Amino acid sequence: MKKTKQMLTLLLAGSLLLAGCGKKEVPDAPKQSVSDTSSTIENNSENSSEPTDANQTDNGDKPSNDVSQSPETPSPTAGVITPKQGYSDSDREVSIVGLKEYKQIKTDKYTDKAKKGKKFLVLFLKVRNRTNEKVYFNVNYLSAKVDGKDILNTVLFNDPEGYPTIFSNIAANSYYGGFIVWEVPKNWKKIKISYEGWRDSDGLTLNSTLTRKDLKKPEKYSPALYEQGDK
Repeated sequence: MKKTKQMLTLLLAGSLLLAGCGKKEVPDAPKQSVSDTSSTIENNSENSSEPTDANQTDNGDKPSNDVSQSPETPSPTAGVITPKQGYSDSDREVSIVGLKEYKQIKTDKYTDKAKKGKKFLVLFLKVRNRTNEKVYFNVNYLSAKVDGKDILNTVLFNDPEGYPTIFSNIAANSYYGGFIVWEVPKNWKKIKISYEGWRDSDGLTLNSTLTRKDLKKPEKYSPALYEQGDK
């Protein structure tokens, strides 16, 4: 009888042991604190916001599409040159040193002779270049009218009074003397001259109106002054 009870006890204990081994314990899910939850909400809010424009500045404004601005157009300036008063600014000085008529200009090598009823009208200029770069006095920017009619400058084989043509490079920080010549009616009354070679860079246009009263022999050409520059 005792053996039977012991056997029943062992069988019952074995059944309970097998039932316990068949269950798997499921770990509790980690609890999330209130502060962790708030951080998660804030992070999700930031991630769901609209993407920031890479070109947007710190103050929220977008930079201009213009990478570089074009230089300002120089203010127009109309300089006037007379035989008594030249034009001068920080970059240049231009003055008239003579105005003379020639029927012909003759040397041992060449003879320049005006057409019938006409004369050569030669304007002598002195230019001072005050910049650190050479400048070019360009014939393409020169225009003239004689008694209201457009007229083109002409070319001479000779150098009147020893002056070279004005249409040349003018060295930096130097003086240069040169001439311009037109073939005009022998009884001309007035010539209007305009030079726009500095208009695009400085807005400068030089103008001069001359009459027969302004005729005068030019000052003597001095290579020491005009070729060696500003001392």
